[in-house]
Amino acid sequence: MKLTAKARRGPGVVNRQRAQTTEPGFENPNGQVVVSSTGAPSGVRDSQVVYKLRCNRCKNEYGCNGMDIKARLCPKCQGGVPGELLRESQQTTLFG
Repeated sequence: MKLTAKARRGPGVVNRQRAQTTEPGFENPNGQVVVSSTGAPSGVRDSQVVYKLRCNRCKNEYGCNGMDIKARLCPKCQGGVPGELLRESQQTTLFG
């Protein structure tokens, strides 16, 4: 009895290395492109950071945690769930 599927090379695999879904410029199969990291913590998933995404179809920009980038749909034109709040990280320093 075989318990594992045959290994496949998908669009996210280049030269045996996984494409970094959180890298600016990464585009998922639904046309959602990573613009930048906000550095702010996700309000939906623990231990995740919010990234700014842009839809290639309607140019809508919204927030998304790193784990959900690969399958995200635009909340404006593709019926995706509302995006996370876009805000910069609140970093504190000793002198500031």
